[in-house]
Amino acid sequence: MRTRKCIQSGEILPEAKLVRFAIAPDDTVVPDVKARAPGRGLWVCADRTVLEAAIKKRSFARAAKARVQVPEDLPAQTEEALARAALDLLGLAKRSGELLCGFDQVRGVLQSRRPACLVEASDGALDGRRKLAALGNGKWGGVPMVTGFTRMQMGASIGRAESTHMALLPGGLAEQFMFHAERLCAFRLLFSGDTGDMRS
Repeated sequence: MRTRKCIQSGEILPEAKLVRFAIAPDDTVVPDVKARAPGRGLWVCADRTVLEAAIKKRSFARAAKARVQVPEDLPAQTEEALARAALDLLGLAKRSGELLCGFDQVRGVLQSRRPACLVEASDGALDGRRKLAALGNGKWGGVPMVTGFTRMQMGASIGRAESTHMALLPGGLAEQFMFHAERLCAFRLLFSGDTGDMRS
């Protein structure tokens, strides 16, 4: 994976630990979490406190070598963009047959194969989450879990009113989802390291 330099900390890190920002035609700094906007990007650690420091210390203008407009709500915009990128991939995975939904379906896949990750609603019952986590631990030695989206957010991503339990099967979409989810977790300061639980 390519590395980039954070404009605030000066650290050289893989792109998976950074968020790209772009300069819009009106000179406004905007999050470009999918790194698709044209032009030279400005990279910041996927950490809300680092982004806030970059705003306070005018690091964007210094790195761009130009006058730029930095919205006060840029941290909130960034968090929303990271969440949307991850949620959109759940919808794609569902349409591609790579996402299983519902307690019984998730339990079934855990019994037969190791999913790339589990997605559990933040406002879902803990009992069901614990049962699935225990099954994943016992059968596969742990399965990464993302628990930072509500039932309504998860449901909306797949065209339903709500959803509580999901399992993503291994593949390119799962890899992309994990890429965005890990950065979202880090941005929210909720990444729990190697414990197999990402509380985005």
